[in-house]
Amino acid sequence: MSSFEVSRYHDEWGPIHVLSDNDNIYLTFGNGGEQSGMQVNQPDRLMFQYTQCMMLALLLIDNPRKATLLGLGAVSLAKALLLADDNIELTVVELREKVAQAARDWFSLPDSQRLDLRIGDAFQHIQQPVLPVGEQELLFVDLYLDNGLQDQLIDPVFLQASYDHLCDEGVMIINLWDEGKGILPLCMDTLQEVFGSQPLQASTQEGNVIVFVGKDVQLDPHPRRLQAQAKKLGNHLDVPLQRLLNRLQVVV
Repeated sequence: MSSFEVSRYHDEWGPIHVLSDNDNIYLTFGNGGEQSGMQVNQPDRLMFQYTQCMMLALLLIDNPRKATLLGLGAVSLAKALLLADDNIELTVVELREKVAQAARDWFSLPDSQRLDLRIGDAFQHIQQPVLPVGEQELLFVDLYLDNGLQDQLIDPVFLQASYDHLCDEGVMIINLWDEGKGILPLCMDTLQEVFGSQPLQASTQEGNVIVFVGKDVQLDPHPRRLQAQAKKLGNHLDVPLQRLLNRLQVVV
């Protein structure tokens, strides 16, 4: 089913489009594709596989309580994290106030005391943090322009600041989509050097590669040991985490 525009926002970085095909609402930037979205009849469910895959992070660390998300988008990750565990406190950093406005207008941005939404540059937030350094257990990175991946994501300065942002044995999760630019191998090498452990990765049907890396701890991707947790969380979020768990592998 083809989609049609239902709203448009504009700021110094360009247009922000809200599209609909009646069943779903999508958020797009410039001429980019449908980067994120929401099902109208299930507004809290993760509709894209790459966002579902990012929830595997909750199986890799015990009882996380503090998480940071860089990039708000259509709010899908933020809503899923708040839904996954009533004890998670989430800080979201979004560059564009107009994205936050679209999130309020169209994508059911939660009004929750556990959600701290900050408008500002994600790279500056990590490198000059307002939050105390070393307290966050999870750091989700989902940052895109209309032409794909931002190259700063593989900058050793940014990755070192991300390492410092996490508590001991914290986990960083990155949504990578390099459109054939050869970013992935370089990112994996830099991550392993900075974080002191081998990353895990999971490829998705949209072409994204979700990367997980532990801070000075090797994450365990063993599907059998994590199946029970994956089933419980997957049922709670209504996503096939058990099947997605089989996509997870150590980067060698």
